[in-house]
Amino acid sequence: MPFPFLPRPLAALAAAAALAIPVAGCGGGGSSSGGDAGADPAAALPPAAPLYVEAQVRPDGDLAASVESVGRKLLNGRDPGQELVRALDDQLHEEGANYQQDIEPWLGDRVGVAILSLGSGKDDTDGVVALASKDDDRAQAYLDREKDATKREYRGVQYLLKAKDDEAAAVLDGRVLIGSERGVKAAIDATKGDSLAESKQFQEARDAVSTDGLGFLYVDPRRAIEGVSAQGSSASDIQGQQAVKGLLAGLGLRAVAASIDVHDNAIVGDMAALGAKSGDAHGDSAAAAAAAPDSAWLSVGVGDVGGTIERALDQWGGSGATAGGVDPQALLQQLKAGLGLDVQKDFLDWMGDATIFVEGTNPSTLGGALVVQSKDPAASKRAIAELRSLLPRFGAAAKPLPGLPSGATGLLLPGSSGLPGGVQIAAKGDVFVVAVGQGALADALEPKGTVGSTDAFKTAAGLLDGAKPSFFLDTPKAVRLVEGLAAGDPDFAKAKPTLDAFGPAAAGGTSQDGVSHVKAGVAVP
Repeated sequence: MPFPFLPRPLAALAAAAALAIPVAGCGGGGSSSGGDAGADPAAALPPAAPLYVEAQVRPDGDLAASVESVGRKLLNGRDPGQELVRALDDQLHEEGANYQQDIEPWLGDRVGVAILSLGSGKDDTDGVVALASKDDDRAQAYLDREKDATKREYRGVQYLLKAKDDEAAAVLDGRVLIGSERGVKAAIDATKGDSLAESKQFQEARDAVSTDGLGFLYVDPRRAIEGVSAQGSSASDIQGQQAVKGLLAGLGLRAVAASIDVHDNAIVGDMAALGAKSGDAHGDSAAAAAAAPDSAWLSVGVGDVGGTIERALDQWGGSGATAGGVDPQALLQQLKAGLGLDVQKDFLDWMGDATIFVEGTNPSTLGGALVVQSKDPAASKRAIAELRSLLPRFGAAAKPLPGLPSGATGLLLPGSSGLPGGVQIAAKGDVFVVAVGQGALADALEPKGTVGSTDAFKTAAGLLDGAKPSFFLDTPKAVRLVEGLAAGDPDFAKAKPTLDAFGPAAAGGTSQDGVSHVKAGVAVP
């Protein structure tokens, strides 16, 4: 059961909450009949929930104004709140009801969705939704419209149940609880005992990111894995789950929190990893992302790529998450014995910061490259010779690479239907490049300018609240490329007005108060 709800139209409302889509333009009102428009959904949800999503469904003040402004841009001038209400009314109409008369009078400001266990099938998953209610009597009257449900009682609380579909609902202390029977009972237990809102780890997650915006996400990875394990996984699945738990323990990751907010001209997010071991900074991924050529519409920076791979292999081996029972270090030894290839010495040791970029806004100019800064130019130049001798053993015949600038060496892997221009590999000075497409190799070896100096990059960087971008996307340029590739496609034509509303986007990492954060944002000018 992804989300079993009673009655059915509330499923759309809960899904809107999970997607942080507010019922804008429908401001909150005062409470009556014991309801609380601003009731905390997490205070009625069980503390063991591994996944929780919360949203403001009826924002007010500056947030409401920002949501409406951005929403209208994305919907080509249409009001986002009215569009959601119209979608709800399409479903409510089948029951002889409508949002304004039957839901708006009791719906509060916040909605929370908790997943209690995860399984491979819909019947293996339990979940519950808590919708804040400002009028419990009217909320109960709405639920009572469901004639196929029977009344049950649990711990002195009446609830409705459709046993055949395992769908239950109850109204309790300013909240409407909807979900599986187990989920609703767990929520009732939470209101009478410990709740998710009282969990120390959950409180830390809320403190790590802002909860004043449009949406909030909380994940407890360990409980999520345990929830999957409880669904009768096979022995191999359990082994894999144990390996993942070991990896999480090695990383120190206890929980993930994320928030999403809307400004007048942007959508921004913040994700925090609680307990994760940040360690010493390695390389400069932000500088690498900014160093891509100014023609790039996508740029990703990775700090100290060689060291990053080595550390990942060590963590992989230490976690027990080996592929087919082969330890990664043993695999590297096999490569050295069989091919004479010392991956660490011949490649990883000299690899510094790396940039991945893509350029071109039509199929004929599309290209991209991986650019690695070399800590040892002589070693990265020798890597070209190593590849030239190794590739024929894998059935790939390398050819000379024409048109290289002075001081560069390289090779060409002839193209296929997927890569008509072939793969170009070259080294010059302290730069090692693997490129595809026309122009990308030249732009990587001798860039005329950097993407970090462009207005689009600066606009995106300004959305990150102090973090420096290690990921950049010039969305308008990317849309132009997709438009050329999808010419005449009706689905793309329908989506294009929304895509055209987006400006450049960026993401980058930072550390605040000992917690690792990833900040992200996309302009909506």
